[in-house]
Amino acid sequence: MEPQSRLRGEIEGPAELRLRLSRIRLTGYHGVHPEEREHGNRFEIDIDIESLAVDGIETDELTDTIDYQAIADLVREINDRRTFNLIESFAGAIASGLLARFETISAVTVRVAKLAPPGLGDVDRAIAEVRRRRR
Repeated sequence: MEPQSRLRGEIEGPAELRLRLSRIRLTGYHGVHPEEREHGNRFEIDIDIESLAVDGIETDELTDTIDYQAIADLVREINDRRTFNLIESFAGAIASGLLARFETISAVTVRVAKLAPPGLGDVDRAIAEVRRRRR
């Protein structure tokens, strides 16, 4: 018996995948101040995904997992398509978009950081975190 086959027989239940994309950097025109909507801000997005239905752990095939290029593309698409007053609503739209697009995602956490937020003085970033689960 091959070691991989023997190992599969000893493990109960499906594997759980946690996939993270860190510091997706982009410029967006989000914010409540007119200058933010005109000149834009720099943002960093972190995505944490949980999934139970990922065959790619065993098959090593891209078609059997969640393609992180597609995740990053969706984040950029939402950023380019809409503007948001609040970073929390921006994070919520990303979380909802990921759950809608990828059926194998069971939960997602999205952190949106606005870098050097205007009007706050010497503040590096403001961060909103949204977690959504599939029902």
